[in-house]
Amino acid sequence: MIGMVTALDTTSIVALLMIVIIGLPHGAFDGAVANYLGAGKTIFSGIRFFTTYMASAIVVIVIWIFLPSLSLVAFLIISMVHFGWGDANAKTNVQFILQVVVHGGLVVFGTVNFHITEVTQLFKLLTNGDSTAAIQVSQIMFLGILFLSIIYLFLVIKNSELMPRFIELIIIALILMLLPPLLGFAVYFCFVHTGRHMLHIWKKLQIAINSRVIFIQAIGLTAISWLLGLGALYFFDSGDVDADILRVVFIGLAALTVPHMILVDGFFRNEKI
Repeated sequence: MIGMVTALDTTSIVALLMIVIIGLPHGAFDGAVANYLGAGKTIFSGIRFFTTYMASAIVVIVIWIFLPSLSLVAFLIISMVHFGWGDANAKTNVQFILQVVVHGGLVVFGTVNFHITEVTQLFKLLTNGDSTAAIQVSQIMFLGILFLSIIYLFLVIKNSELMPRFIELIIIALILMLLPPLLGFAVYFCFVHTGRHMLHIWKKLQIAINSRVIFIQAIGLTAISWLLGLGALYFFDSGDVDADILRVVFIGLAALTVPHMILVDGFFRNEKI
């Protein structure tokens, strides 16, 4: 990812641009998702949704400022659940939960362990130097994921329906191991997670909402998120632009992931087409 944390190389810059330009906007469709769920029935309900969404993101940022180490650990865990939930497709509850943990855990904790030196430096940057808890949790979780992967393999042997996602898991593991950590994460986040998420929600949204309205809302929310990011860079200027960019991108992702996960995983995935 980066040799010195605050010296972004070309690969890191490309990865960050991918995350901001391709990955981040998939959350901007949350406005359309909220409308689908009924938040846009009245002006008041629309304002209430937007206010609650933004307030949740602000609370995450405030907590991160005061408790950065704990916030990072929490972000890693909820990211595992969110990514894994998007990738899991097993029909039984036990197998589904196993997929959530293994698939999501590979992306999050696998990346940490495959590139422990580089990621440790990033974690120090995000936690004001207190990265010990995040690294220890990542190492423990990764050992658990390796054990669960063996169980997963036995299930795949018995149930061929699980094979496609297991092969996908292996391919993603290779990508995460071979590419620099930031680029490997960006590839997964932009092309696997974002792509799968968009396919999932589009099947439902296009039935109930005009596609033009969906894209206008998404463009508007994307522009707002980019402007807020630029504002954060200006407001929290530390004199080290590269370090500030990394903080804004990852803490911003954490802030947006919480309301996004509540909306998508808590409400939208339970809706029937």
